Amino acid sequence: MKQEVKDNILMVILGITFFLNIIMMNLFPPTIEELVVAGYTILGIGALFFILSVYTLRRKGTSNVVDSGIYSIVRHPMYLGGMVMFFSHIFLGQNWIVTISTIVGIVCCYLIIQSGNQRNIEKFGDDYKLYMQKVPRANFLLGIIRLLGRRKNEHGR
Repeated sequence: MKQEVKDNILMVILGITFFLNIIMMNLFPPTIEELVVAGYTILGIGALFFILSVYTLRRKGTSNVVDSGIYSIVRHPMYLGGMVMFFSHIFLGQNWIVTISTIVGIVCCYLIIQSGNQRNIEKFGDDYKLYMQKVPRANFLLGIIRLLGRRKNEHGR
């Protein structure tokens, strides 16, 4: 099966899990208010990753490897944002069906990231391979550490 077809199937599953979570969260409202607050905080962080990635791509375009802004920290901030937002559903839903659906959604995002790396290697070649060595796939903390290290090396400290 072609990778494009697999990615489309993953996107459909991702959409289904998202809508299933929304339906379940409305049918069975959460009971622990503190978890709801945590959930909305996590949702906001995920949305921030998503918004920053869209803003950066609109500013820089997609004809070259984008390695500035949020893309200097992680290679796939849009999908990282999606995974973080999905994770928030566990706190907002407080339901075993939402938890299972969330895990499926996060796995779908991860698999889409994997194939995105391959597509970007095909599109950008060695430039993307070099970018992959400098910037982690979706590990935000490692990305910050590497970015600080690169900046430290650039300034000769």
